[in-house]
Amino acid sequence: MTTLPISLRQAGPADWPAISALLDAHRLPLDGAREHLAHFLLAQQGGELVGCAGIERYGDIGLLRSVAVAPGLLQQGIGARLLATLFEEARRRGLRRLFLLTTAAAGYFERLGFEHVECAALPAALQASAELRGACPASATAMALLLAEDDAPTQAGSAGDLPVAVLGAGPVGLAAAAHLLERGITPLILEAGASVGAHLLDYGHVRLFSPWRYNLDAAMASQLRAGGGWQAPPEDELPLAREIVDRVLQPYAALPAVAAALRLGTRVTALSREGFDKVKTTGREQAAFVIRATQSDGRTLELRARAVIDATGTWGQPNPAGANGLPALGEPELAARIAYGIPDVLGTARSRHAGRRTLVLGAGHSAANALLALAELAQQVPGTRLAWATRTAAPARAFGGGALDALPARGQLGSALRALRDEGRLEFFGGLRIAALRQEDDGSLTVQGQDLTLSGFDELIVATGQRPDLSLGSELRLKLDPWLESTEALGPLIDPNLHSCGTVRPHGHRELAHPEPGFYTLGVKSYGRAPTFLMATGFEQARSVAAALAGDTEAADRVELELPQTGVCSSGPAVRRGCGSKASAASTACCG
Repeated sequence: MTTLPISLRQAGPADWPAISALLDAHRLPLDGAREHLAHFLLAQQGGELVGCAGIERYGDIGLLRSVAVAPGLLQQGIGARLLATLFEEARRRGLRRLFLLTTAAAGYFERLGFEHVECAALPAALQASAELRGACPASATAMALLLAEDDAPTQAGSAGDLPVAVLGAGPVGLAAAAHLLERGITPLILEAGASVGAHLLDYGHVRLFSPWRYNLDAAMASQLRAGGGWQAPPEDELPLAREIVDRVLQPYAALPAVAAALRLGTRVTALSREGFDKVKTTGREQAAFVIRATQSDGRTLELRARAVIDATGTWGQPNPAGANGLPALGEPELAARIAYGIPDVLGTARSRHAGRRTLVLGAGHSAANALLALAELAQQVPGTRLAWATRTAAPARAFGGGALDALPARGQLGSALRALRDEGRLEFFGGLRIAALRQEDDGSLTVQGQDLTLSGFDELIVATGQRPDLSLGSELRLKLDPWLESTEALGPLIDPNLHSCGTVRPHGHRELAHPEPGFYTLGVKSYGRAPTFLMATGFEQARSVAAALAGDTEAADRVELELPQTGVCSSGPAVRRGCGSKASAASTACCG
């Protein structure tokens, strides 16, 4: 009888039922295993799973776990082959020590070089492991294996062995991490804020107009369910921005594999290639990315990565009040009287606006949210007055598609704003292109436009959108749309000079890449200064880019998203590209 050969391969999410059955057969703990499948190695014979072993990675140490061979195939060298391959891979990826807990196989692991250690001496980083926290019996023996001396260089010297850096731990950044983990790629997640979803928390009081079905990434949800104890929100419910953080991002960040990769309070300040400035070409593609960052305690550190996903967003970079794109004259000096974005006028910012006159500048959803909140405040507090100014003469586009919008709450937002204007509950000023701001002797604010000057305001809310911080990539070879500052390929699809479609056809790694190999811009930052970005678009971007980094071009090129229509599409003059060009056709496709 011919014995079928044994083959080894990396585990994937679809392997979990067979892995869990094998672990159950050996009465090995399941808790926490599924979250680390990206670092599991499987042995197969004739298409059937006959062995497995995994490592939970925590920096340069790891916890060996879930070592099991099919009961009928013991003592045939399958386990030894699995572990030899797994250990070599661990060394190659920069791990220096492995630890394990065992109840009955201490002798076996001694023969592999493991030594007994006291449980109290186990590194604190391993406390993130579910197995260490109690999935394994308290009677288990702790053991350790030295893979590389602390002062010895590991084999993780080439860029290909390094993690993929994800800049930003918002919804899209964490979605990118989730898809990388699904693909067996280790992420390094760098977040400037003290919490995941820091930008969302800044406007956490705002109820989003897109329901949960568009605000929950499938890979994140799958990993959360596998972790146990998490329940998905109702898909048709409209969440507050802070609920995205509370109900999804924070639980996801707490998963062991994610927690081990996440660094909060780490602000990336610059990117480059190791040993290469922007000019040098030969060998550039093989060089690691260098990431310079400042930690919350003021220390500067430098990290390396094989690829970089920039999902830092734009919320921290608001556009100024000046119509020319520069801060209006006097704007910096009056910073204490100006709020940007969507302040919580019914909560933390209530005292600034109650019983006072506020001017809101902007024609998008942020301005609409601010105005509707001010209108509610005016009903509660006599003397509260609100004014609205837009740079365009007529506000029709700000009212949206109404009942035609496929997202009813988005349509209702515009309709409610229209009702405020029509009922005279706010003052409206069209065509205000601000050049200067000044404070009068009585303390009131005057807004000076090119053709219109308004006065008598107490506060100003500037809700004119955001722009990307391009300083991070100044030493990288980026290709940006010259005026939107989006990735170049997205420019003709989203240019508000050409059309106002809130729906842009789904796109992926090819539109998000740059001439710098391995660098991708995801999320709202990929849109540059253009508006109307939906979170679901970012999730699709993350899926495609992770597939591309894993070498799965077929999956990376596949479109797996259909976005809701806005009910508003107005094409402008076709002056951006040549009319016969492919880009020109694509630029109006979402309006068809």
